[in-house]
Amino acid sequence: MSALPAEIIFQQLAQAFARSQDFSRHEVLGRQIALLERLVRHADAHVPFYRDGKRLKSLFRADGSFDITGWNDVPILTRNEAKAHEGELQSDSIPTDMGGLETSSTSGSTGTPLKFRRTFVQRVASEVLLNRALRWRRLWPVQRFATSIYTGVASAPAPGMLNVPAGLDFAQQIELLRQNQTTHAIAAPSIAAAWADAATEQDLPDLIAVIATGEVLRPETRTKIERKLKVKVVNLYSTSELGPIASEGPDGRLRISEETLFLEGPSATTDPKVPTCVVVTPFYAFGTPLIRYAPGDYVRFSKANIKNAPGLRRLEDVIGRQRNLLRQPDGSLFIPRHFLARVLETILDYREWQLVQTSLMDIMLRIVVPHPPSSQQWGALQEYVKNSLPNHNTSVVIVDRIENNISSGKAYDMFLSLIDASQ
Repeated sequence: MSALPAEIIFQQLAQAFARSQDFSRHEVLGRQIALLERLVRHADAHVPFYRDGKRLKSLFRADGSFDITGWNDVPILTRNEAKAHEGELQSDSIPTDMGGLETSSTSGSTGTPLKFRRTFVQRVASEVLLNRALRWRRLWPVQRFATSIYTGVASAPAPGMLNVPAGLDFAQQIELLRQNQTTHAIAAPSIAAAWADAATEQDLPDLIAVIATGEVLRPETRTKIERKLKVKVVNLYSTSELGPIASEGPDGRLRISEETLFLEGPSATTDPKVPTCVVVTPFYAFGTPLIRYAPGDYVRFSKANIKNAPGLRRLEDVIGRQRNLLRQPDGSLFIPRHFLARVLETILDYREWQLVQTSLMDIMLRIVVPHPPSSQQWGALQEYVKNSLPNHNTSVVIVDRIENNISSGKAYDMFLSLIDASQ
């Protein structure tokens, strides 16, 4: 497979996924177990974290055969644990049919980015799933695509593609989208909502779809984006290290990406209103296997009967993933693009951090450190925070851990606003 062009692999997977969405639940589980066995055997042989720690021993019988009944005995891998063992989670080799590897990292929405290696097949499969969601909503084909990014500068990585830095003034972002004649854009709901606030009806005449990801998509946010930008919004539940976990299906509900990952769900007798902790295993993650991985999210599963694409389970919603935009003293929204984790690393050793806005004028940095900073480090840290956020009164607070005092969802957001949106 690795020797084939991306276009051919894309077509093969698109055809396969078009069929598998109509599989029976029994057929889906059979295919998933086969993919899990292949990944587990690979990780047990080629990934130090699993091989040396015997973490997967419950999945093998005495004769070496695979035993899926031991699945729940495999320890859940938390995001913090994955970060602590980042190097040990890297595979020393990958199957040839998975293609090459690319090194990437999460956006850092939980404070410290997690580095991982993604296979070529993972990347192509993610593109296929996104395109399937657009076909479901009759928003195909894609002509010019834009991606909102949290770091970097505006760039065109390929013809018809545009990277738009979220830290730019929103009027500048809209102008970039307009000049690119963007037809489809992927962005956090809060970013797209800010576009809707800043744009006039004539600004983005080519835009027909916004793929909303990275945060909870609230009904009122969807309504604002669709009404003001005259577009259709497609809800996508995805993470950098896992790819699309679920996407908005033909009935408007989130459909789980059963072809590319195993999302553990409740039994049929479980109340669908009860939040379920996300525990997921991506099948094609041979570069950095994440087996029984818990990114910190919570979802609600649906028990409703499924007519279209019956092979894909449904989610009622995803909760606890909203990344807050901060506000300037005049009330305008912004992303603190000058505040960078890589600069923090040059000042002192830290584990986690979070910017918290308590009023239009006041922002504090919460930071977790393994050792008390020296006076020189403390001074440099305070100076950096002040210079990065020159329009605000800034402070630094060392804490034992970071939490939002919420009952579910991620432990915390990278940016947290505690002020009323109407201020």
